[in-house]
Amino acid sequence: MKNTDTLPSTRRDTASYDAFILSCLFVVCGFGIFTISSIDQPQPVETAVATVEIPATATLPEIEVADVAPEPELEVQAPDTMPPRVITLPAPSRAHAKLPSAPGFITLLGDTLNDAFFYRANYSNPTDAYGGDWAHENIGQSAEGADLSVRRQASRSGPYTGGEMKTLKTYGYGRYEVVMRPARGSGLVSSFFTYTGAYDGNPHDEIDIEFLGLDTTRIHFNYFRNGRTGASATFDLPFDAAEEDHLYAFEWTAEGITWFVDGEPYYKTVEGDAFLPKTPGNIYFNAWTGKPGMAGWHGKPTFESGAAAHYSCVSFSPIGEESRACSDLFLPKRHRSAYAQTAQLSQ
Repeated sequence: MKNTDTLPSTRRDTASYDAFILSCLFVVCGFGIFTISSIDQPQPVETAVATVEIPATATLPEIEVADVAPEPELEVQAPDTMPPRVITLPAPSRAHAKLPSAPGFITLLGDTLNDAFFYRANYSNPTDAYGGDWAHENIGQSAEGADLSVRRQASRSGPYTGGEMKTLKTYGYGRYEVVMRPARGSGLVSSFFTYTGAYDGNPHDEIDIEFLGLDTTRIHFNYFRNGRTGASATFDLPFDAAEEDHLYAFEWTAEGITWFVDGEPYYKTVEGDAFLPKTPGNIYFNAWTGKPGMAGWHGKPTFESGAAAHYSCVSFSPIGEESRACSDLFLPKRHRSAYAQTAQLSQ
């Protein structure tokens, strides 16, 4: 037997190296067998996330995103409260809000007399300036509207009777409109106005549109506060009001009153007028003649008995509310001629 201790050192190193190689081969083979056996098994995938700091002043490149539908835009609904539709009245103020008023309305008087809406006057006037009683039989109707007549008929208040209608409710700031044709004849008065007074427990407040049958080419505007009249005005018209229907109106606000003829402004109160009415009133329209002391104003009563004022539309539009009005029906149908306007919008 050979003694290995006598082998050179290089042989011992070579044998050790061979043993090491053989050990590595066993390790590699074992790892390969393990890998092949685990091919069919799903392995978790770890994703490395890199954190990159971008300066605040850096400009990022634009990225195009294809086939991505934009989000729909939101539709913003308009508020329920809208400005006036046709009459263009100022927005409500605190002063307007303090004055109560019934809602807006429009009425065509030809079909019915609207007994649930209007009161047909039927009483005497012994202490007033009127020359006779109000008689409900003096209120007629036709397909075109209501006719309020004045008759030479003895009554408790005088030798005449007249016709009058008024609303059952009271109205405040807003636009008042009427389509009418005044009665012709000396001594006659045809009116459209608001009124409240002592009978209702209120001060005498009033706003007037009046025609005198003596000359129906003129129109009269007046107003009262607590029984005292303001700066009344009379204007020449470019037509005879008794010939055909025309639209007359006034706008009443806390700041003043403006009167209109066929949609055109004719007269306005001055700023700070102390005689502006402050109390809601009923809407009246009537035809009448006065007591003998009134003849100096409206003329001697030589009119023909049964002469009538014609009313075909009445409306009220509160400030800040949308409401149909007589002008919606009347003005679009009227031929607007270029006649000269003689009245001026001034004091």
